[in-house]
Amino acid sequence: MRYVAKLIFLLACWLPIVSPQAVKPQHGRTQSAHLSLFEQKTSRVVERFSTSGRTLVASVVDLAYTYQLPMAVEYADRDATTRPLNLQFHNESVRGILEAIVRQAPQYHVSFSEGIVDIFVPKAREDTSNLLNKVIKNFSVVEMETRKADFQLFCALAHEVNFSGCGGSLAVGQWEPRRITLHLQSAKVYEVLNAIVAQNGKAIWTVTATKLSNLQSGGIWYIYPLQQPFEATVSERLARMQQ
Repeated sequence: MRYVAKLIFLLACWLPIVSPQAVKPQHGRTQSAHLSLFEQKTSRVVERFSTSGRTLVASVVDLAYTYQLPMAVEYADRDATTRPLNLQFHNESVRGILEAIVRQAPQYHVSFSEGIVDIFVPKAREDTSNLLNKVIKNFSVVEMETRKADFQLFCALAHEVNFSGCGGSLAVGQWEPRRITLHLQSAKVYEVLNAIVAQNGKAIWTVTATKLSNLQSGGIWYIYPLQQPFEATVSERLARMQQ
């Protein structure tokens, strides 16, 4: 009897320790895999890359499409969309190339966290009138297509600013059947967009307006698939913002 009692006691102590680790949530495994793949892509060494007189935004968009990098371009001013760059790189990592390109415009920063290349201007993030900084109290989507998740975000922002129109902002067509599951509280609009794009893994979002304080029926951002022929569309649309 003493042996049986001792055995039951040991089992009772052992089970709480191992049971939480027995099965990891599927979403956690997927997120970890996305981050690992993202790190592999950004650390890849490129034998040769040239900006070839292209602008900052055109150069980073080229890298996003060439190496399938989830990316955000939160701000686009005249310098980044019109000034040509002539930079040559040899045996440099994708991350190193991006950092060097972004350094050409001191007002810009780049981060490589949460599975996305995020190109932003700190001053714009401090602007309280910038709607990308608007806090969404609760954003929750489950197994939703990327275009629908984006639509939900646009409507959530429209509700926050009492905007009557509620329309989508996604490029039409050529989206793979990837599903987005997010539960975010008190997150800024740009943070939600980053999370959507990072979880998709094959997308890029950019601003579509120079004035980010007024919500328009077509939105102030756009999410594009990392598929051709969208690369030219992304670069051209950013360039037209300054015309």
